[in-house]
Amino acid sequence: MAMLTRQKNEQVLWMADCYSLAKRFPNPHTWLALLEPLEQGDHDSINPFHYWLWMEIWKAAQSAPEEKTACEA
Repeated sequence: MAMLTRQKNEQVLWMADCYSLAKRFPNPHTWLALLEPLEQGDHDSINPFHYWLWMEIWKAAQSAPEEKTACEA
């Protein structure tokens, strides 16, 4: 049970890291370049599910409402 909980926690942290990264790089071309494999001939190693998940995280990060600061209110 502890192993399953740890895996879930790691997945949540990974998604949070991706979200944070997507907020820092709003340009989709830059974002996708960060996700490309390091080896040029290794394009077949991209898992379609992971690619879809990364793009969904990126879209969520871009469509999130801007947080207003106390000064703007």
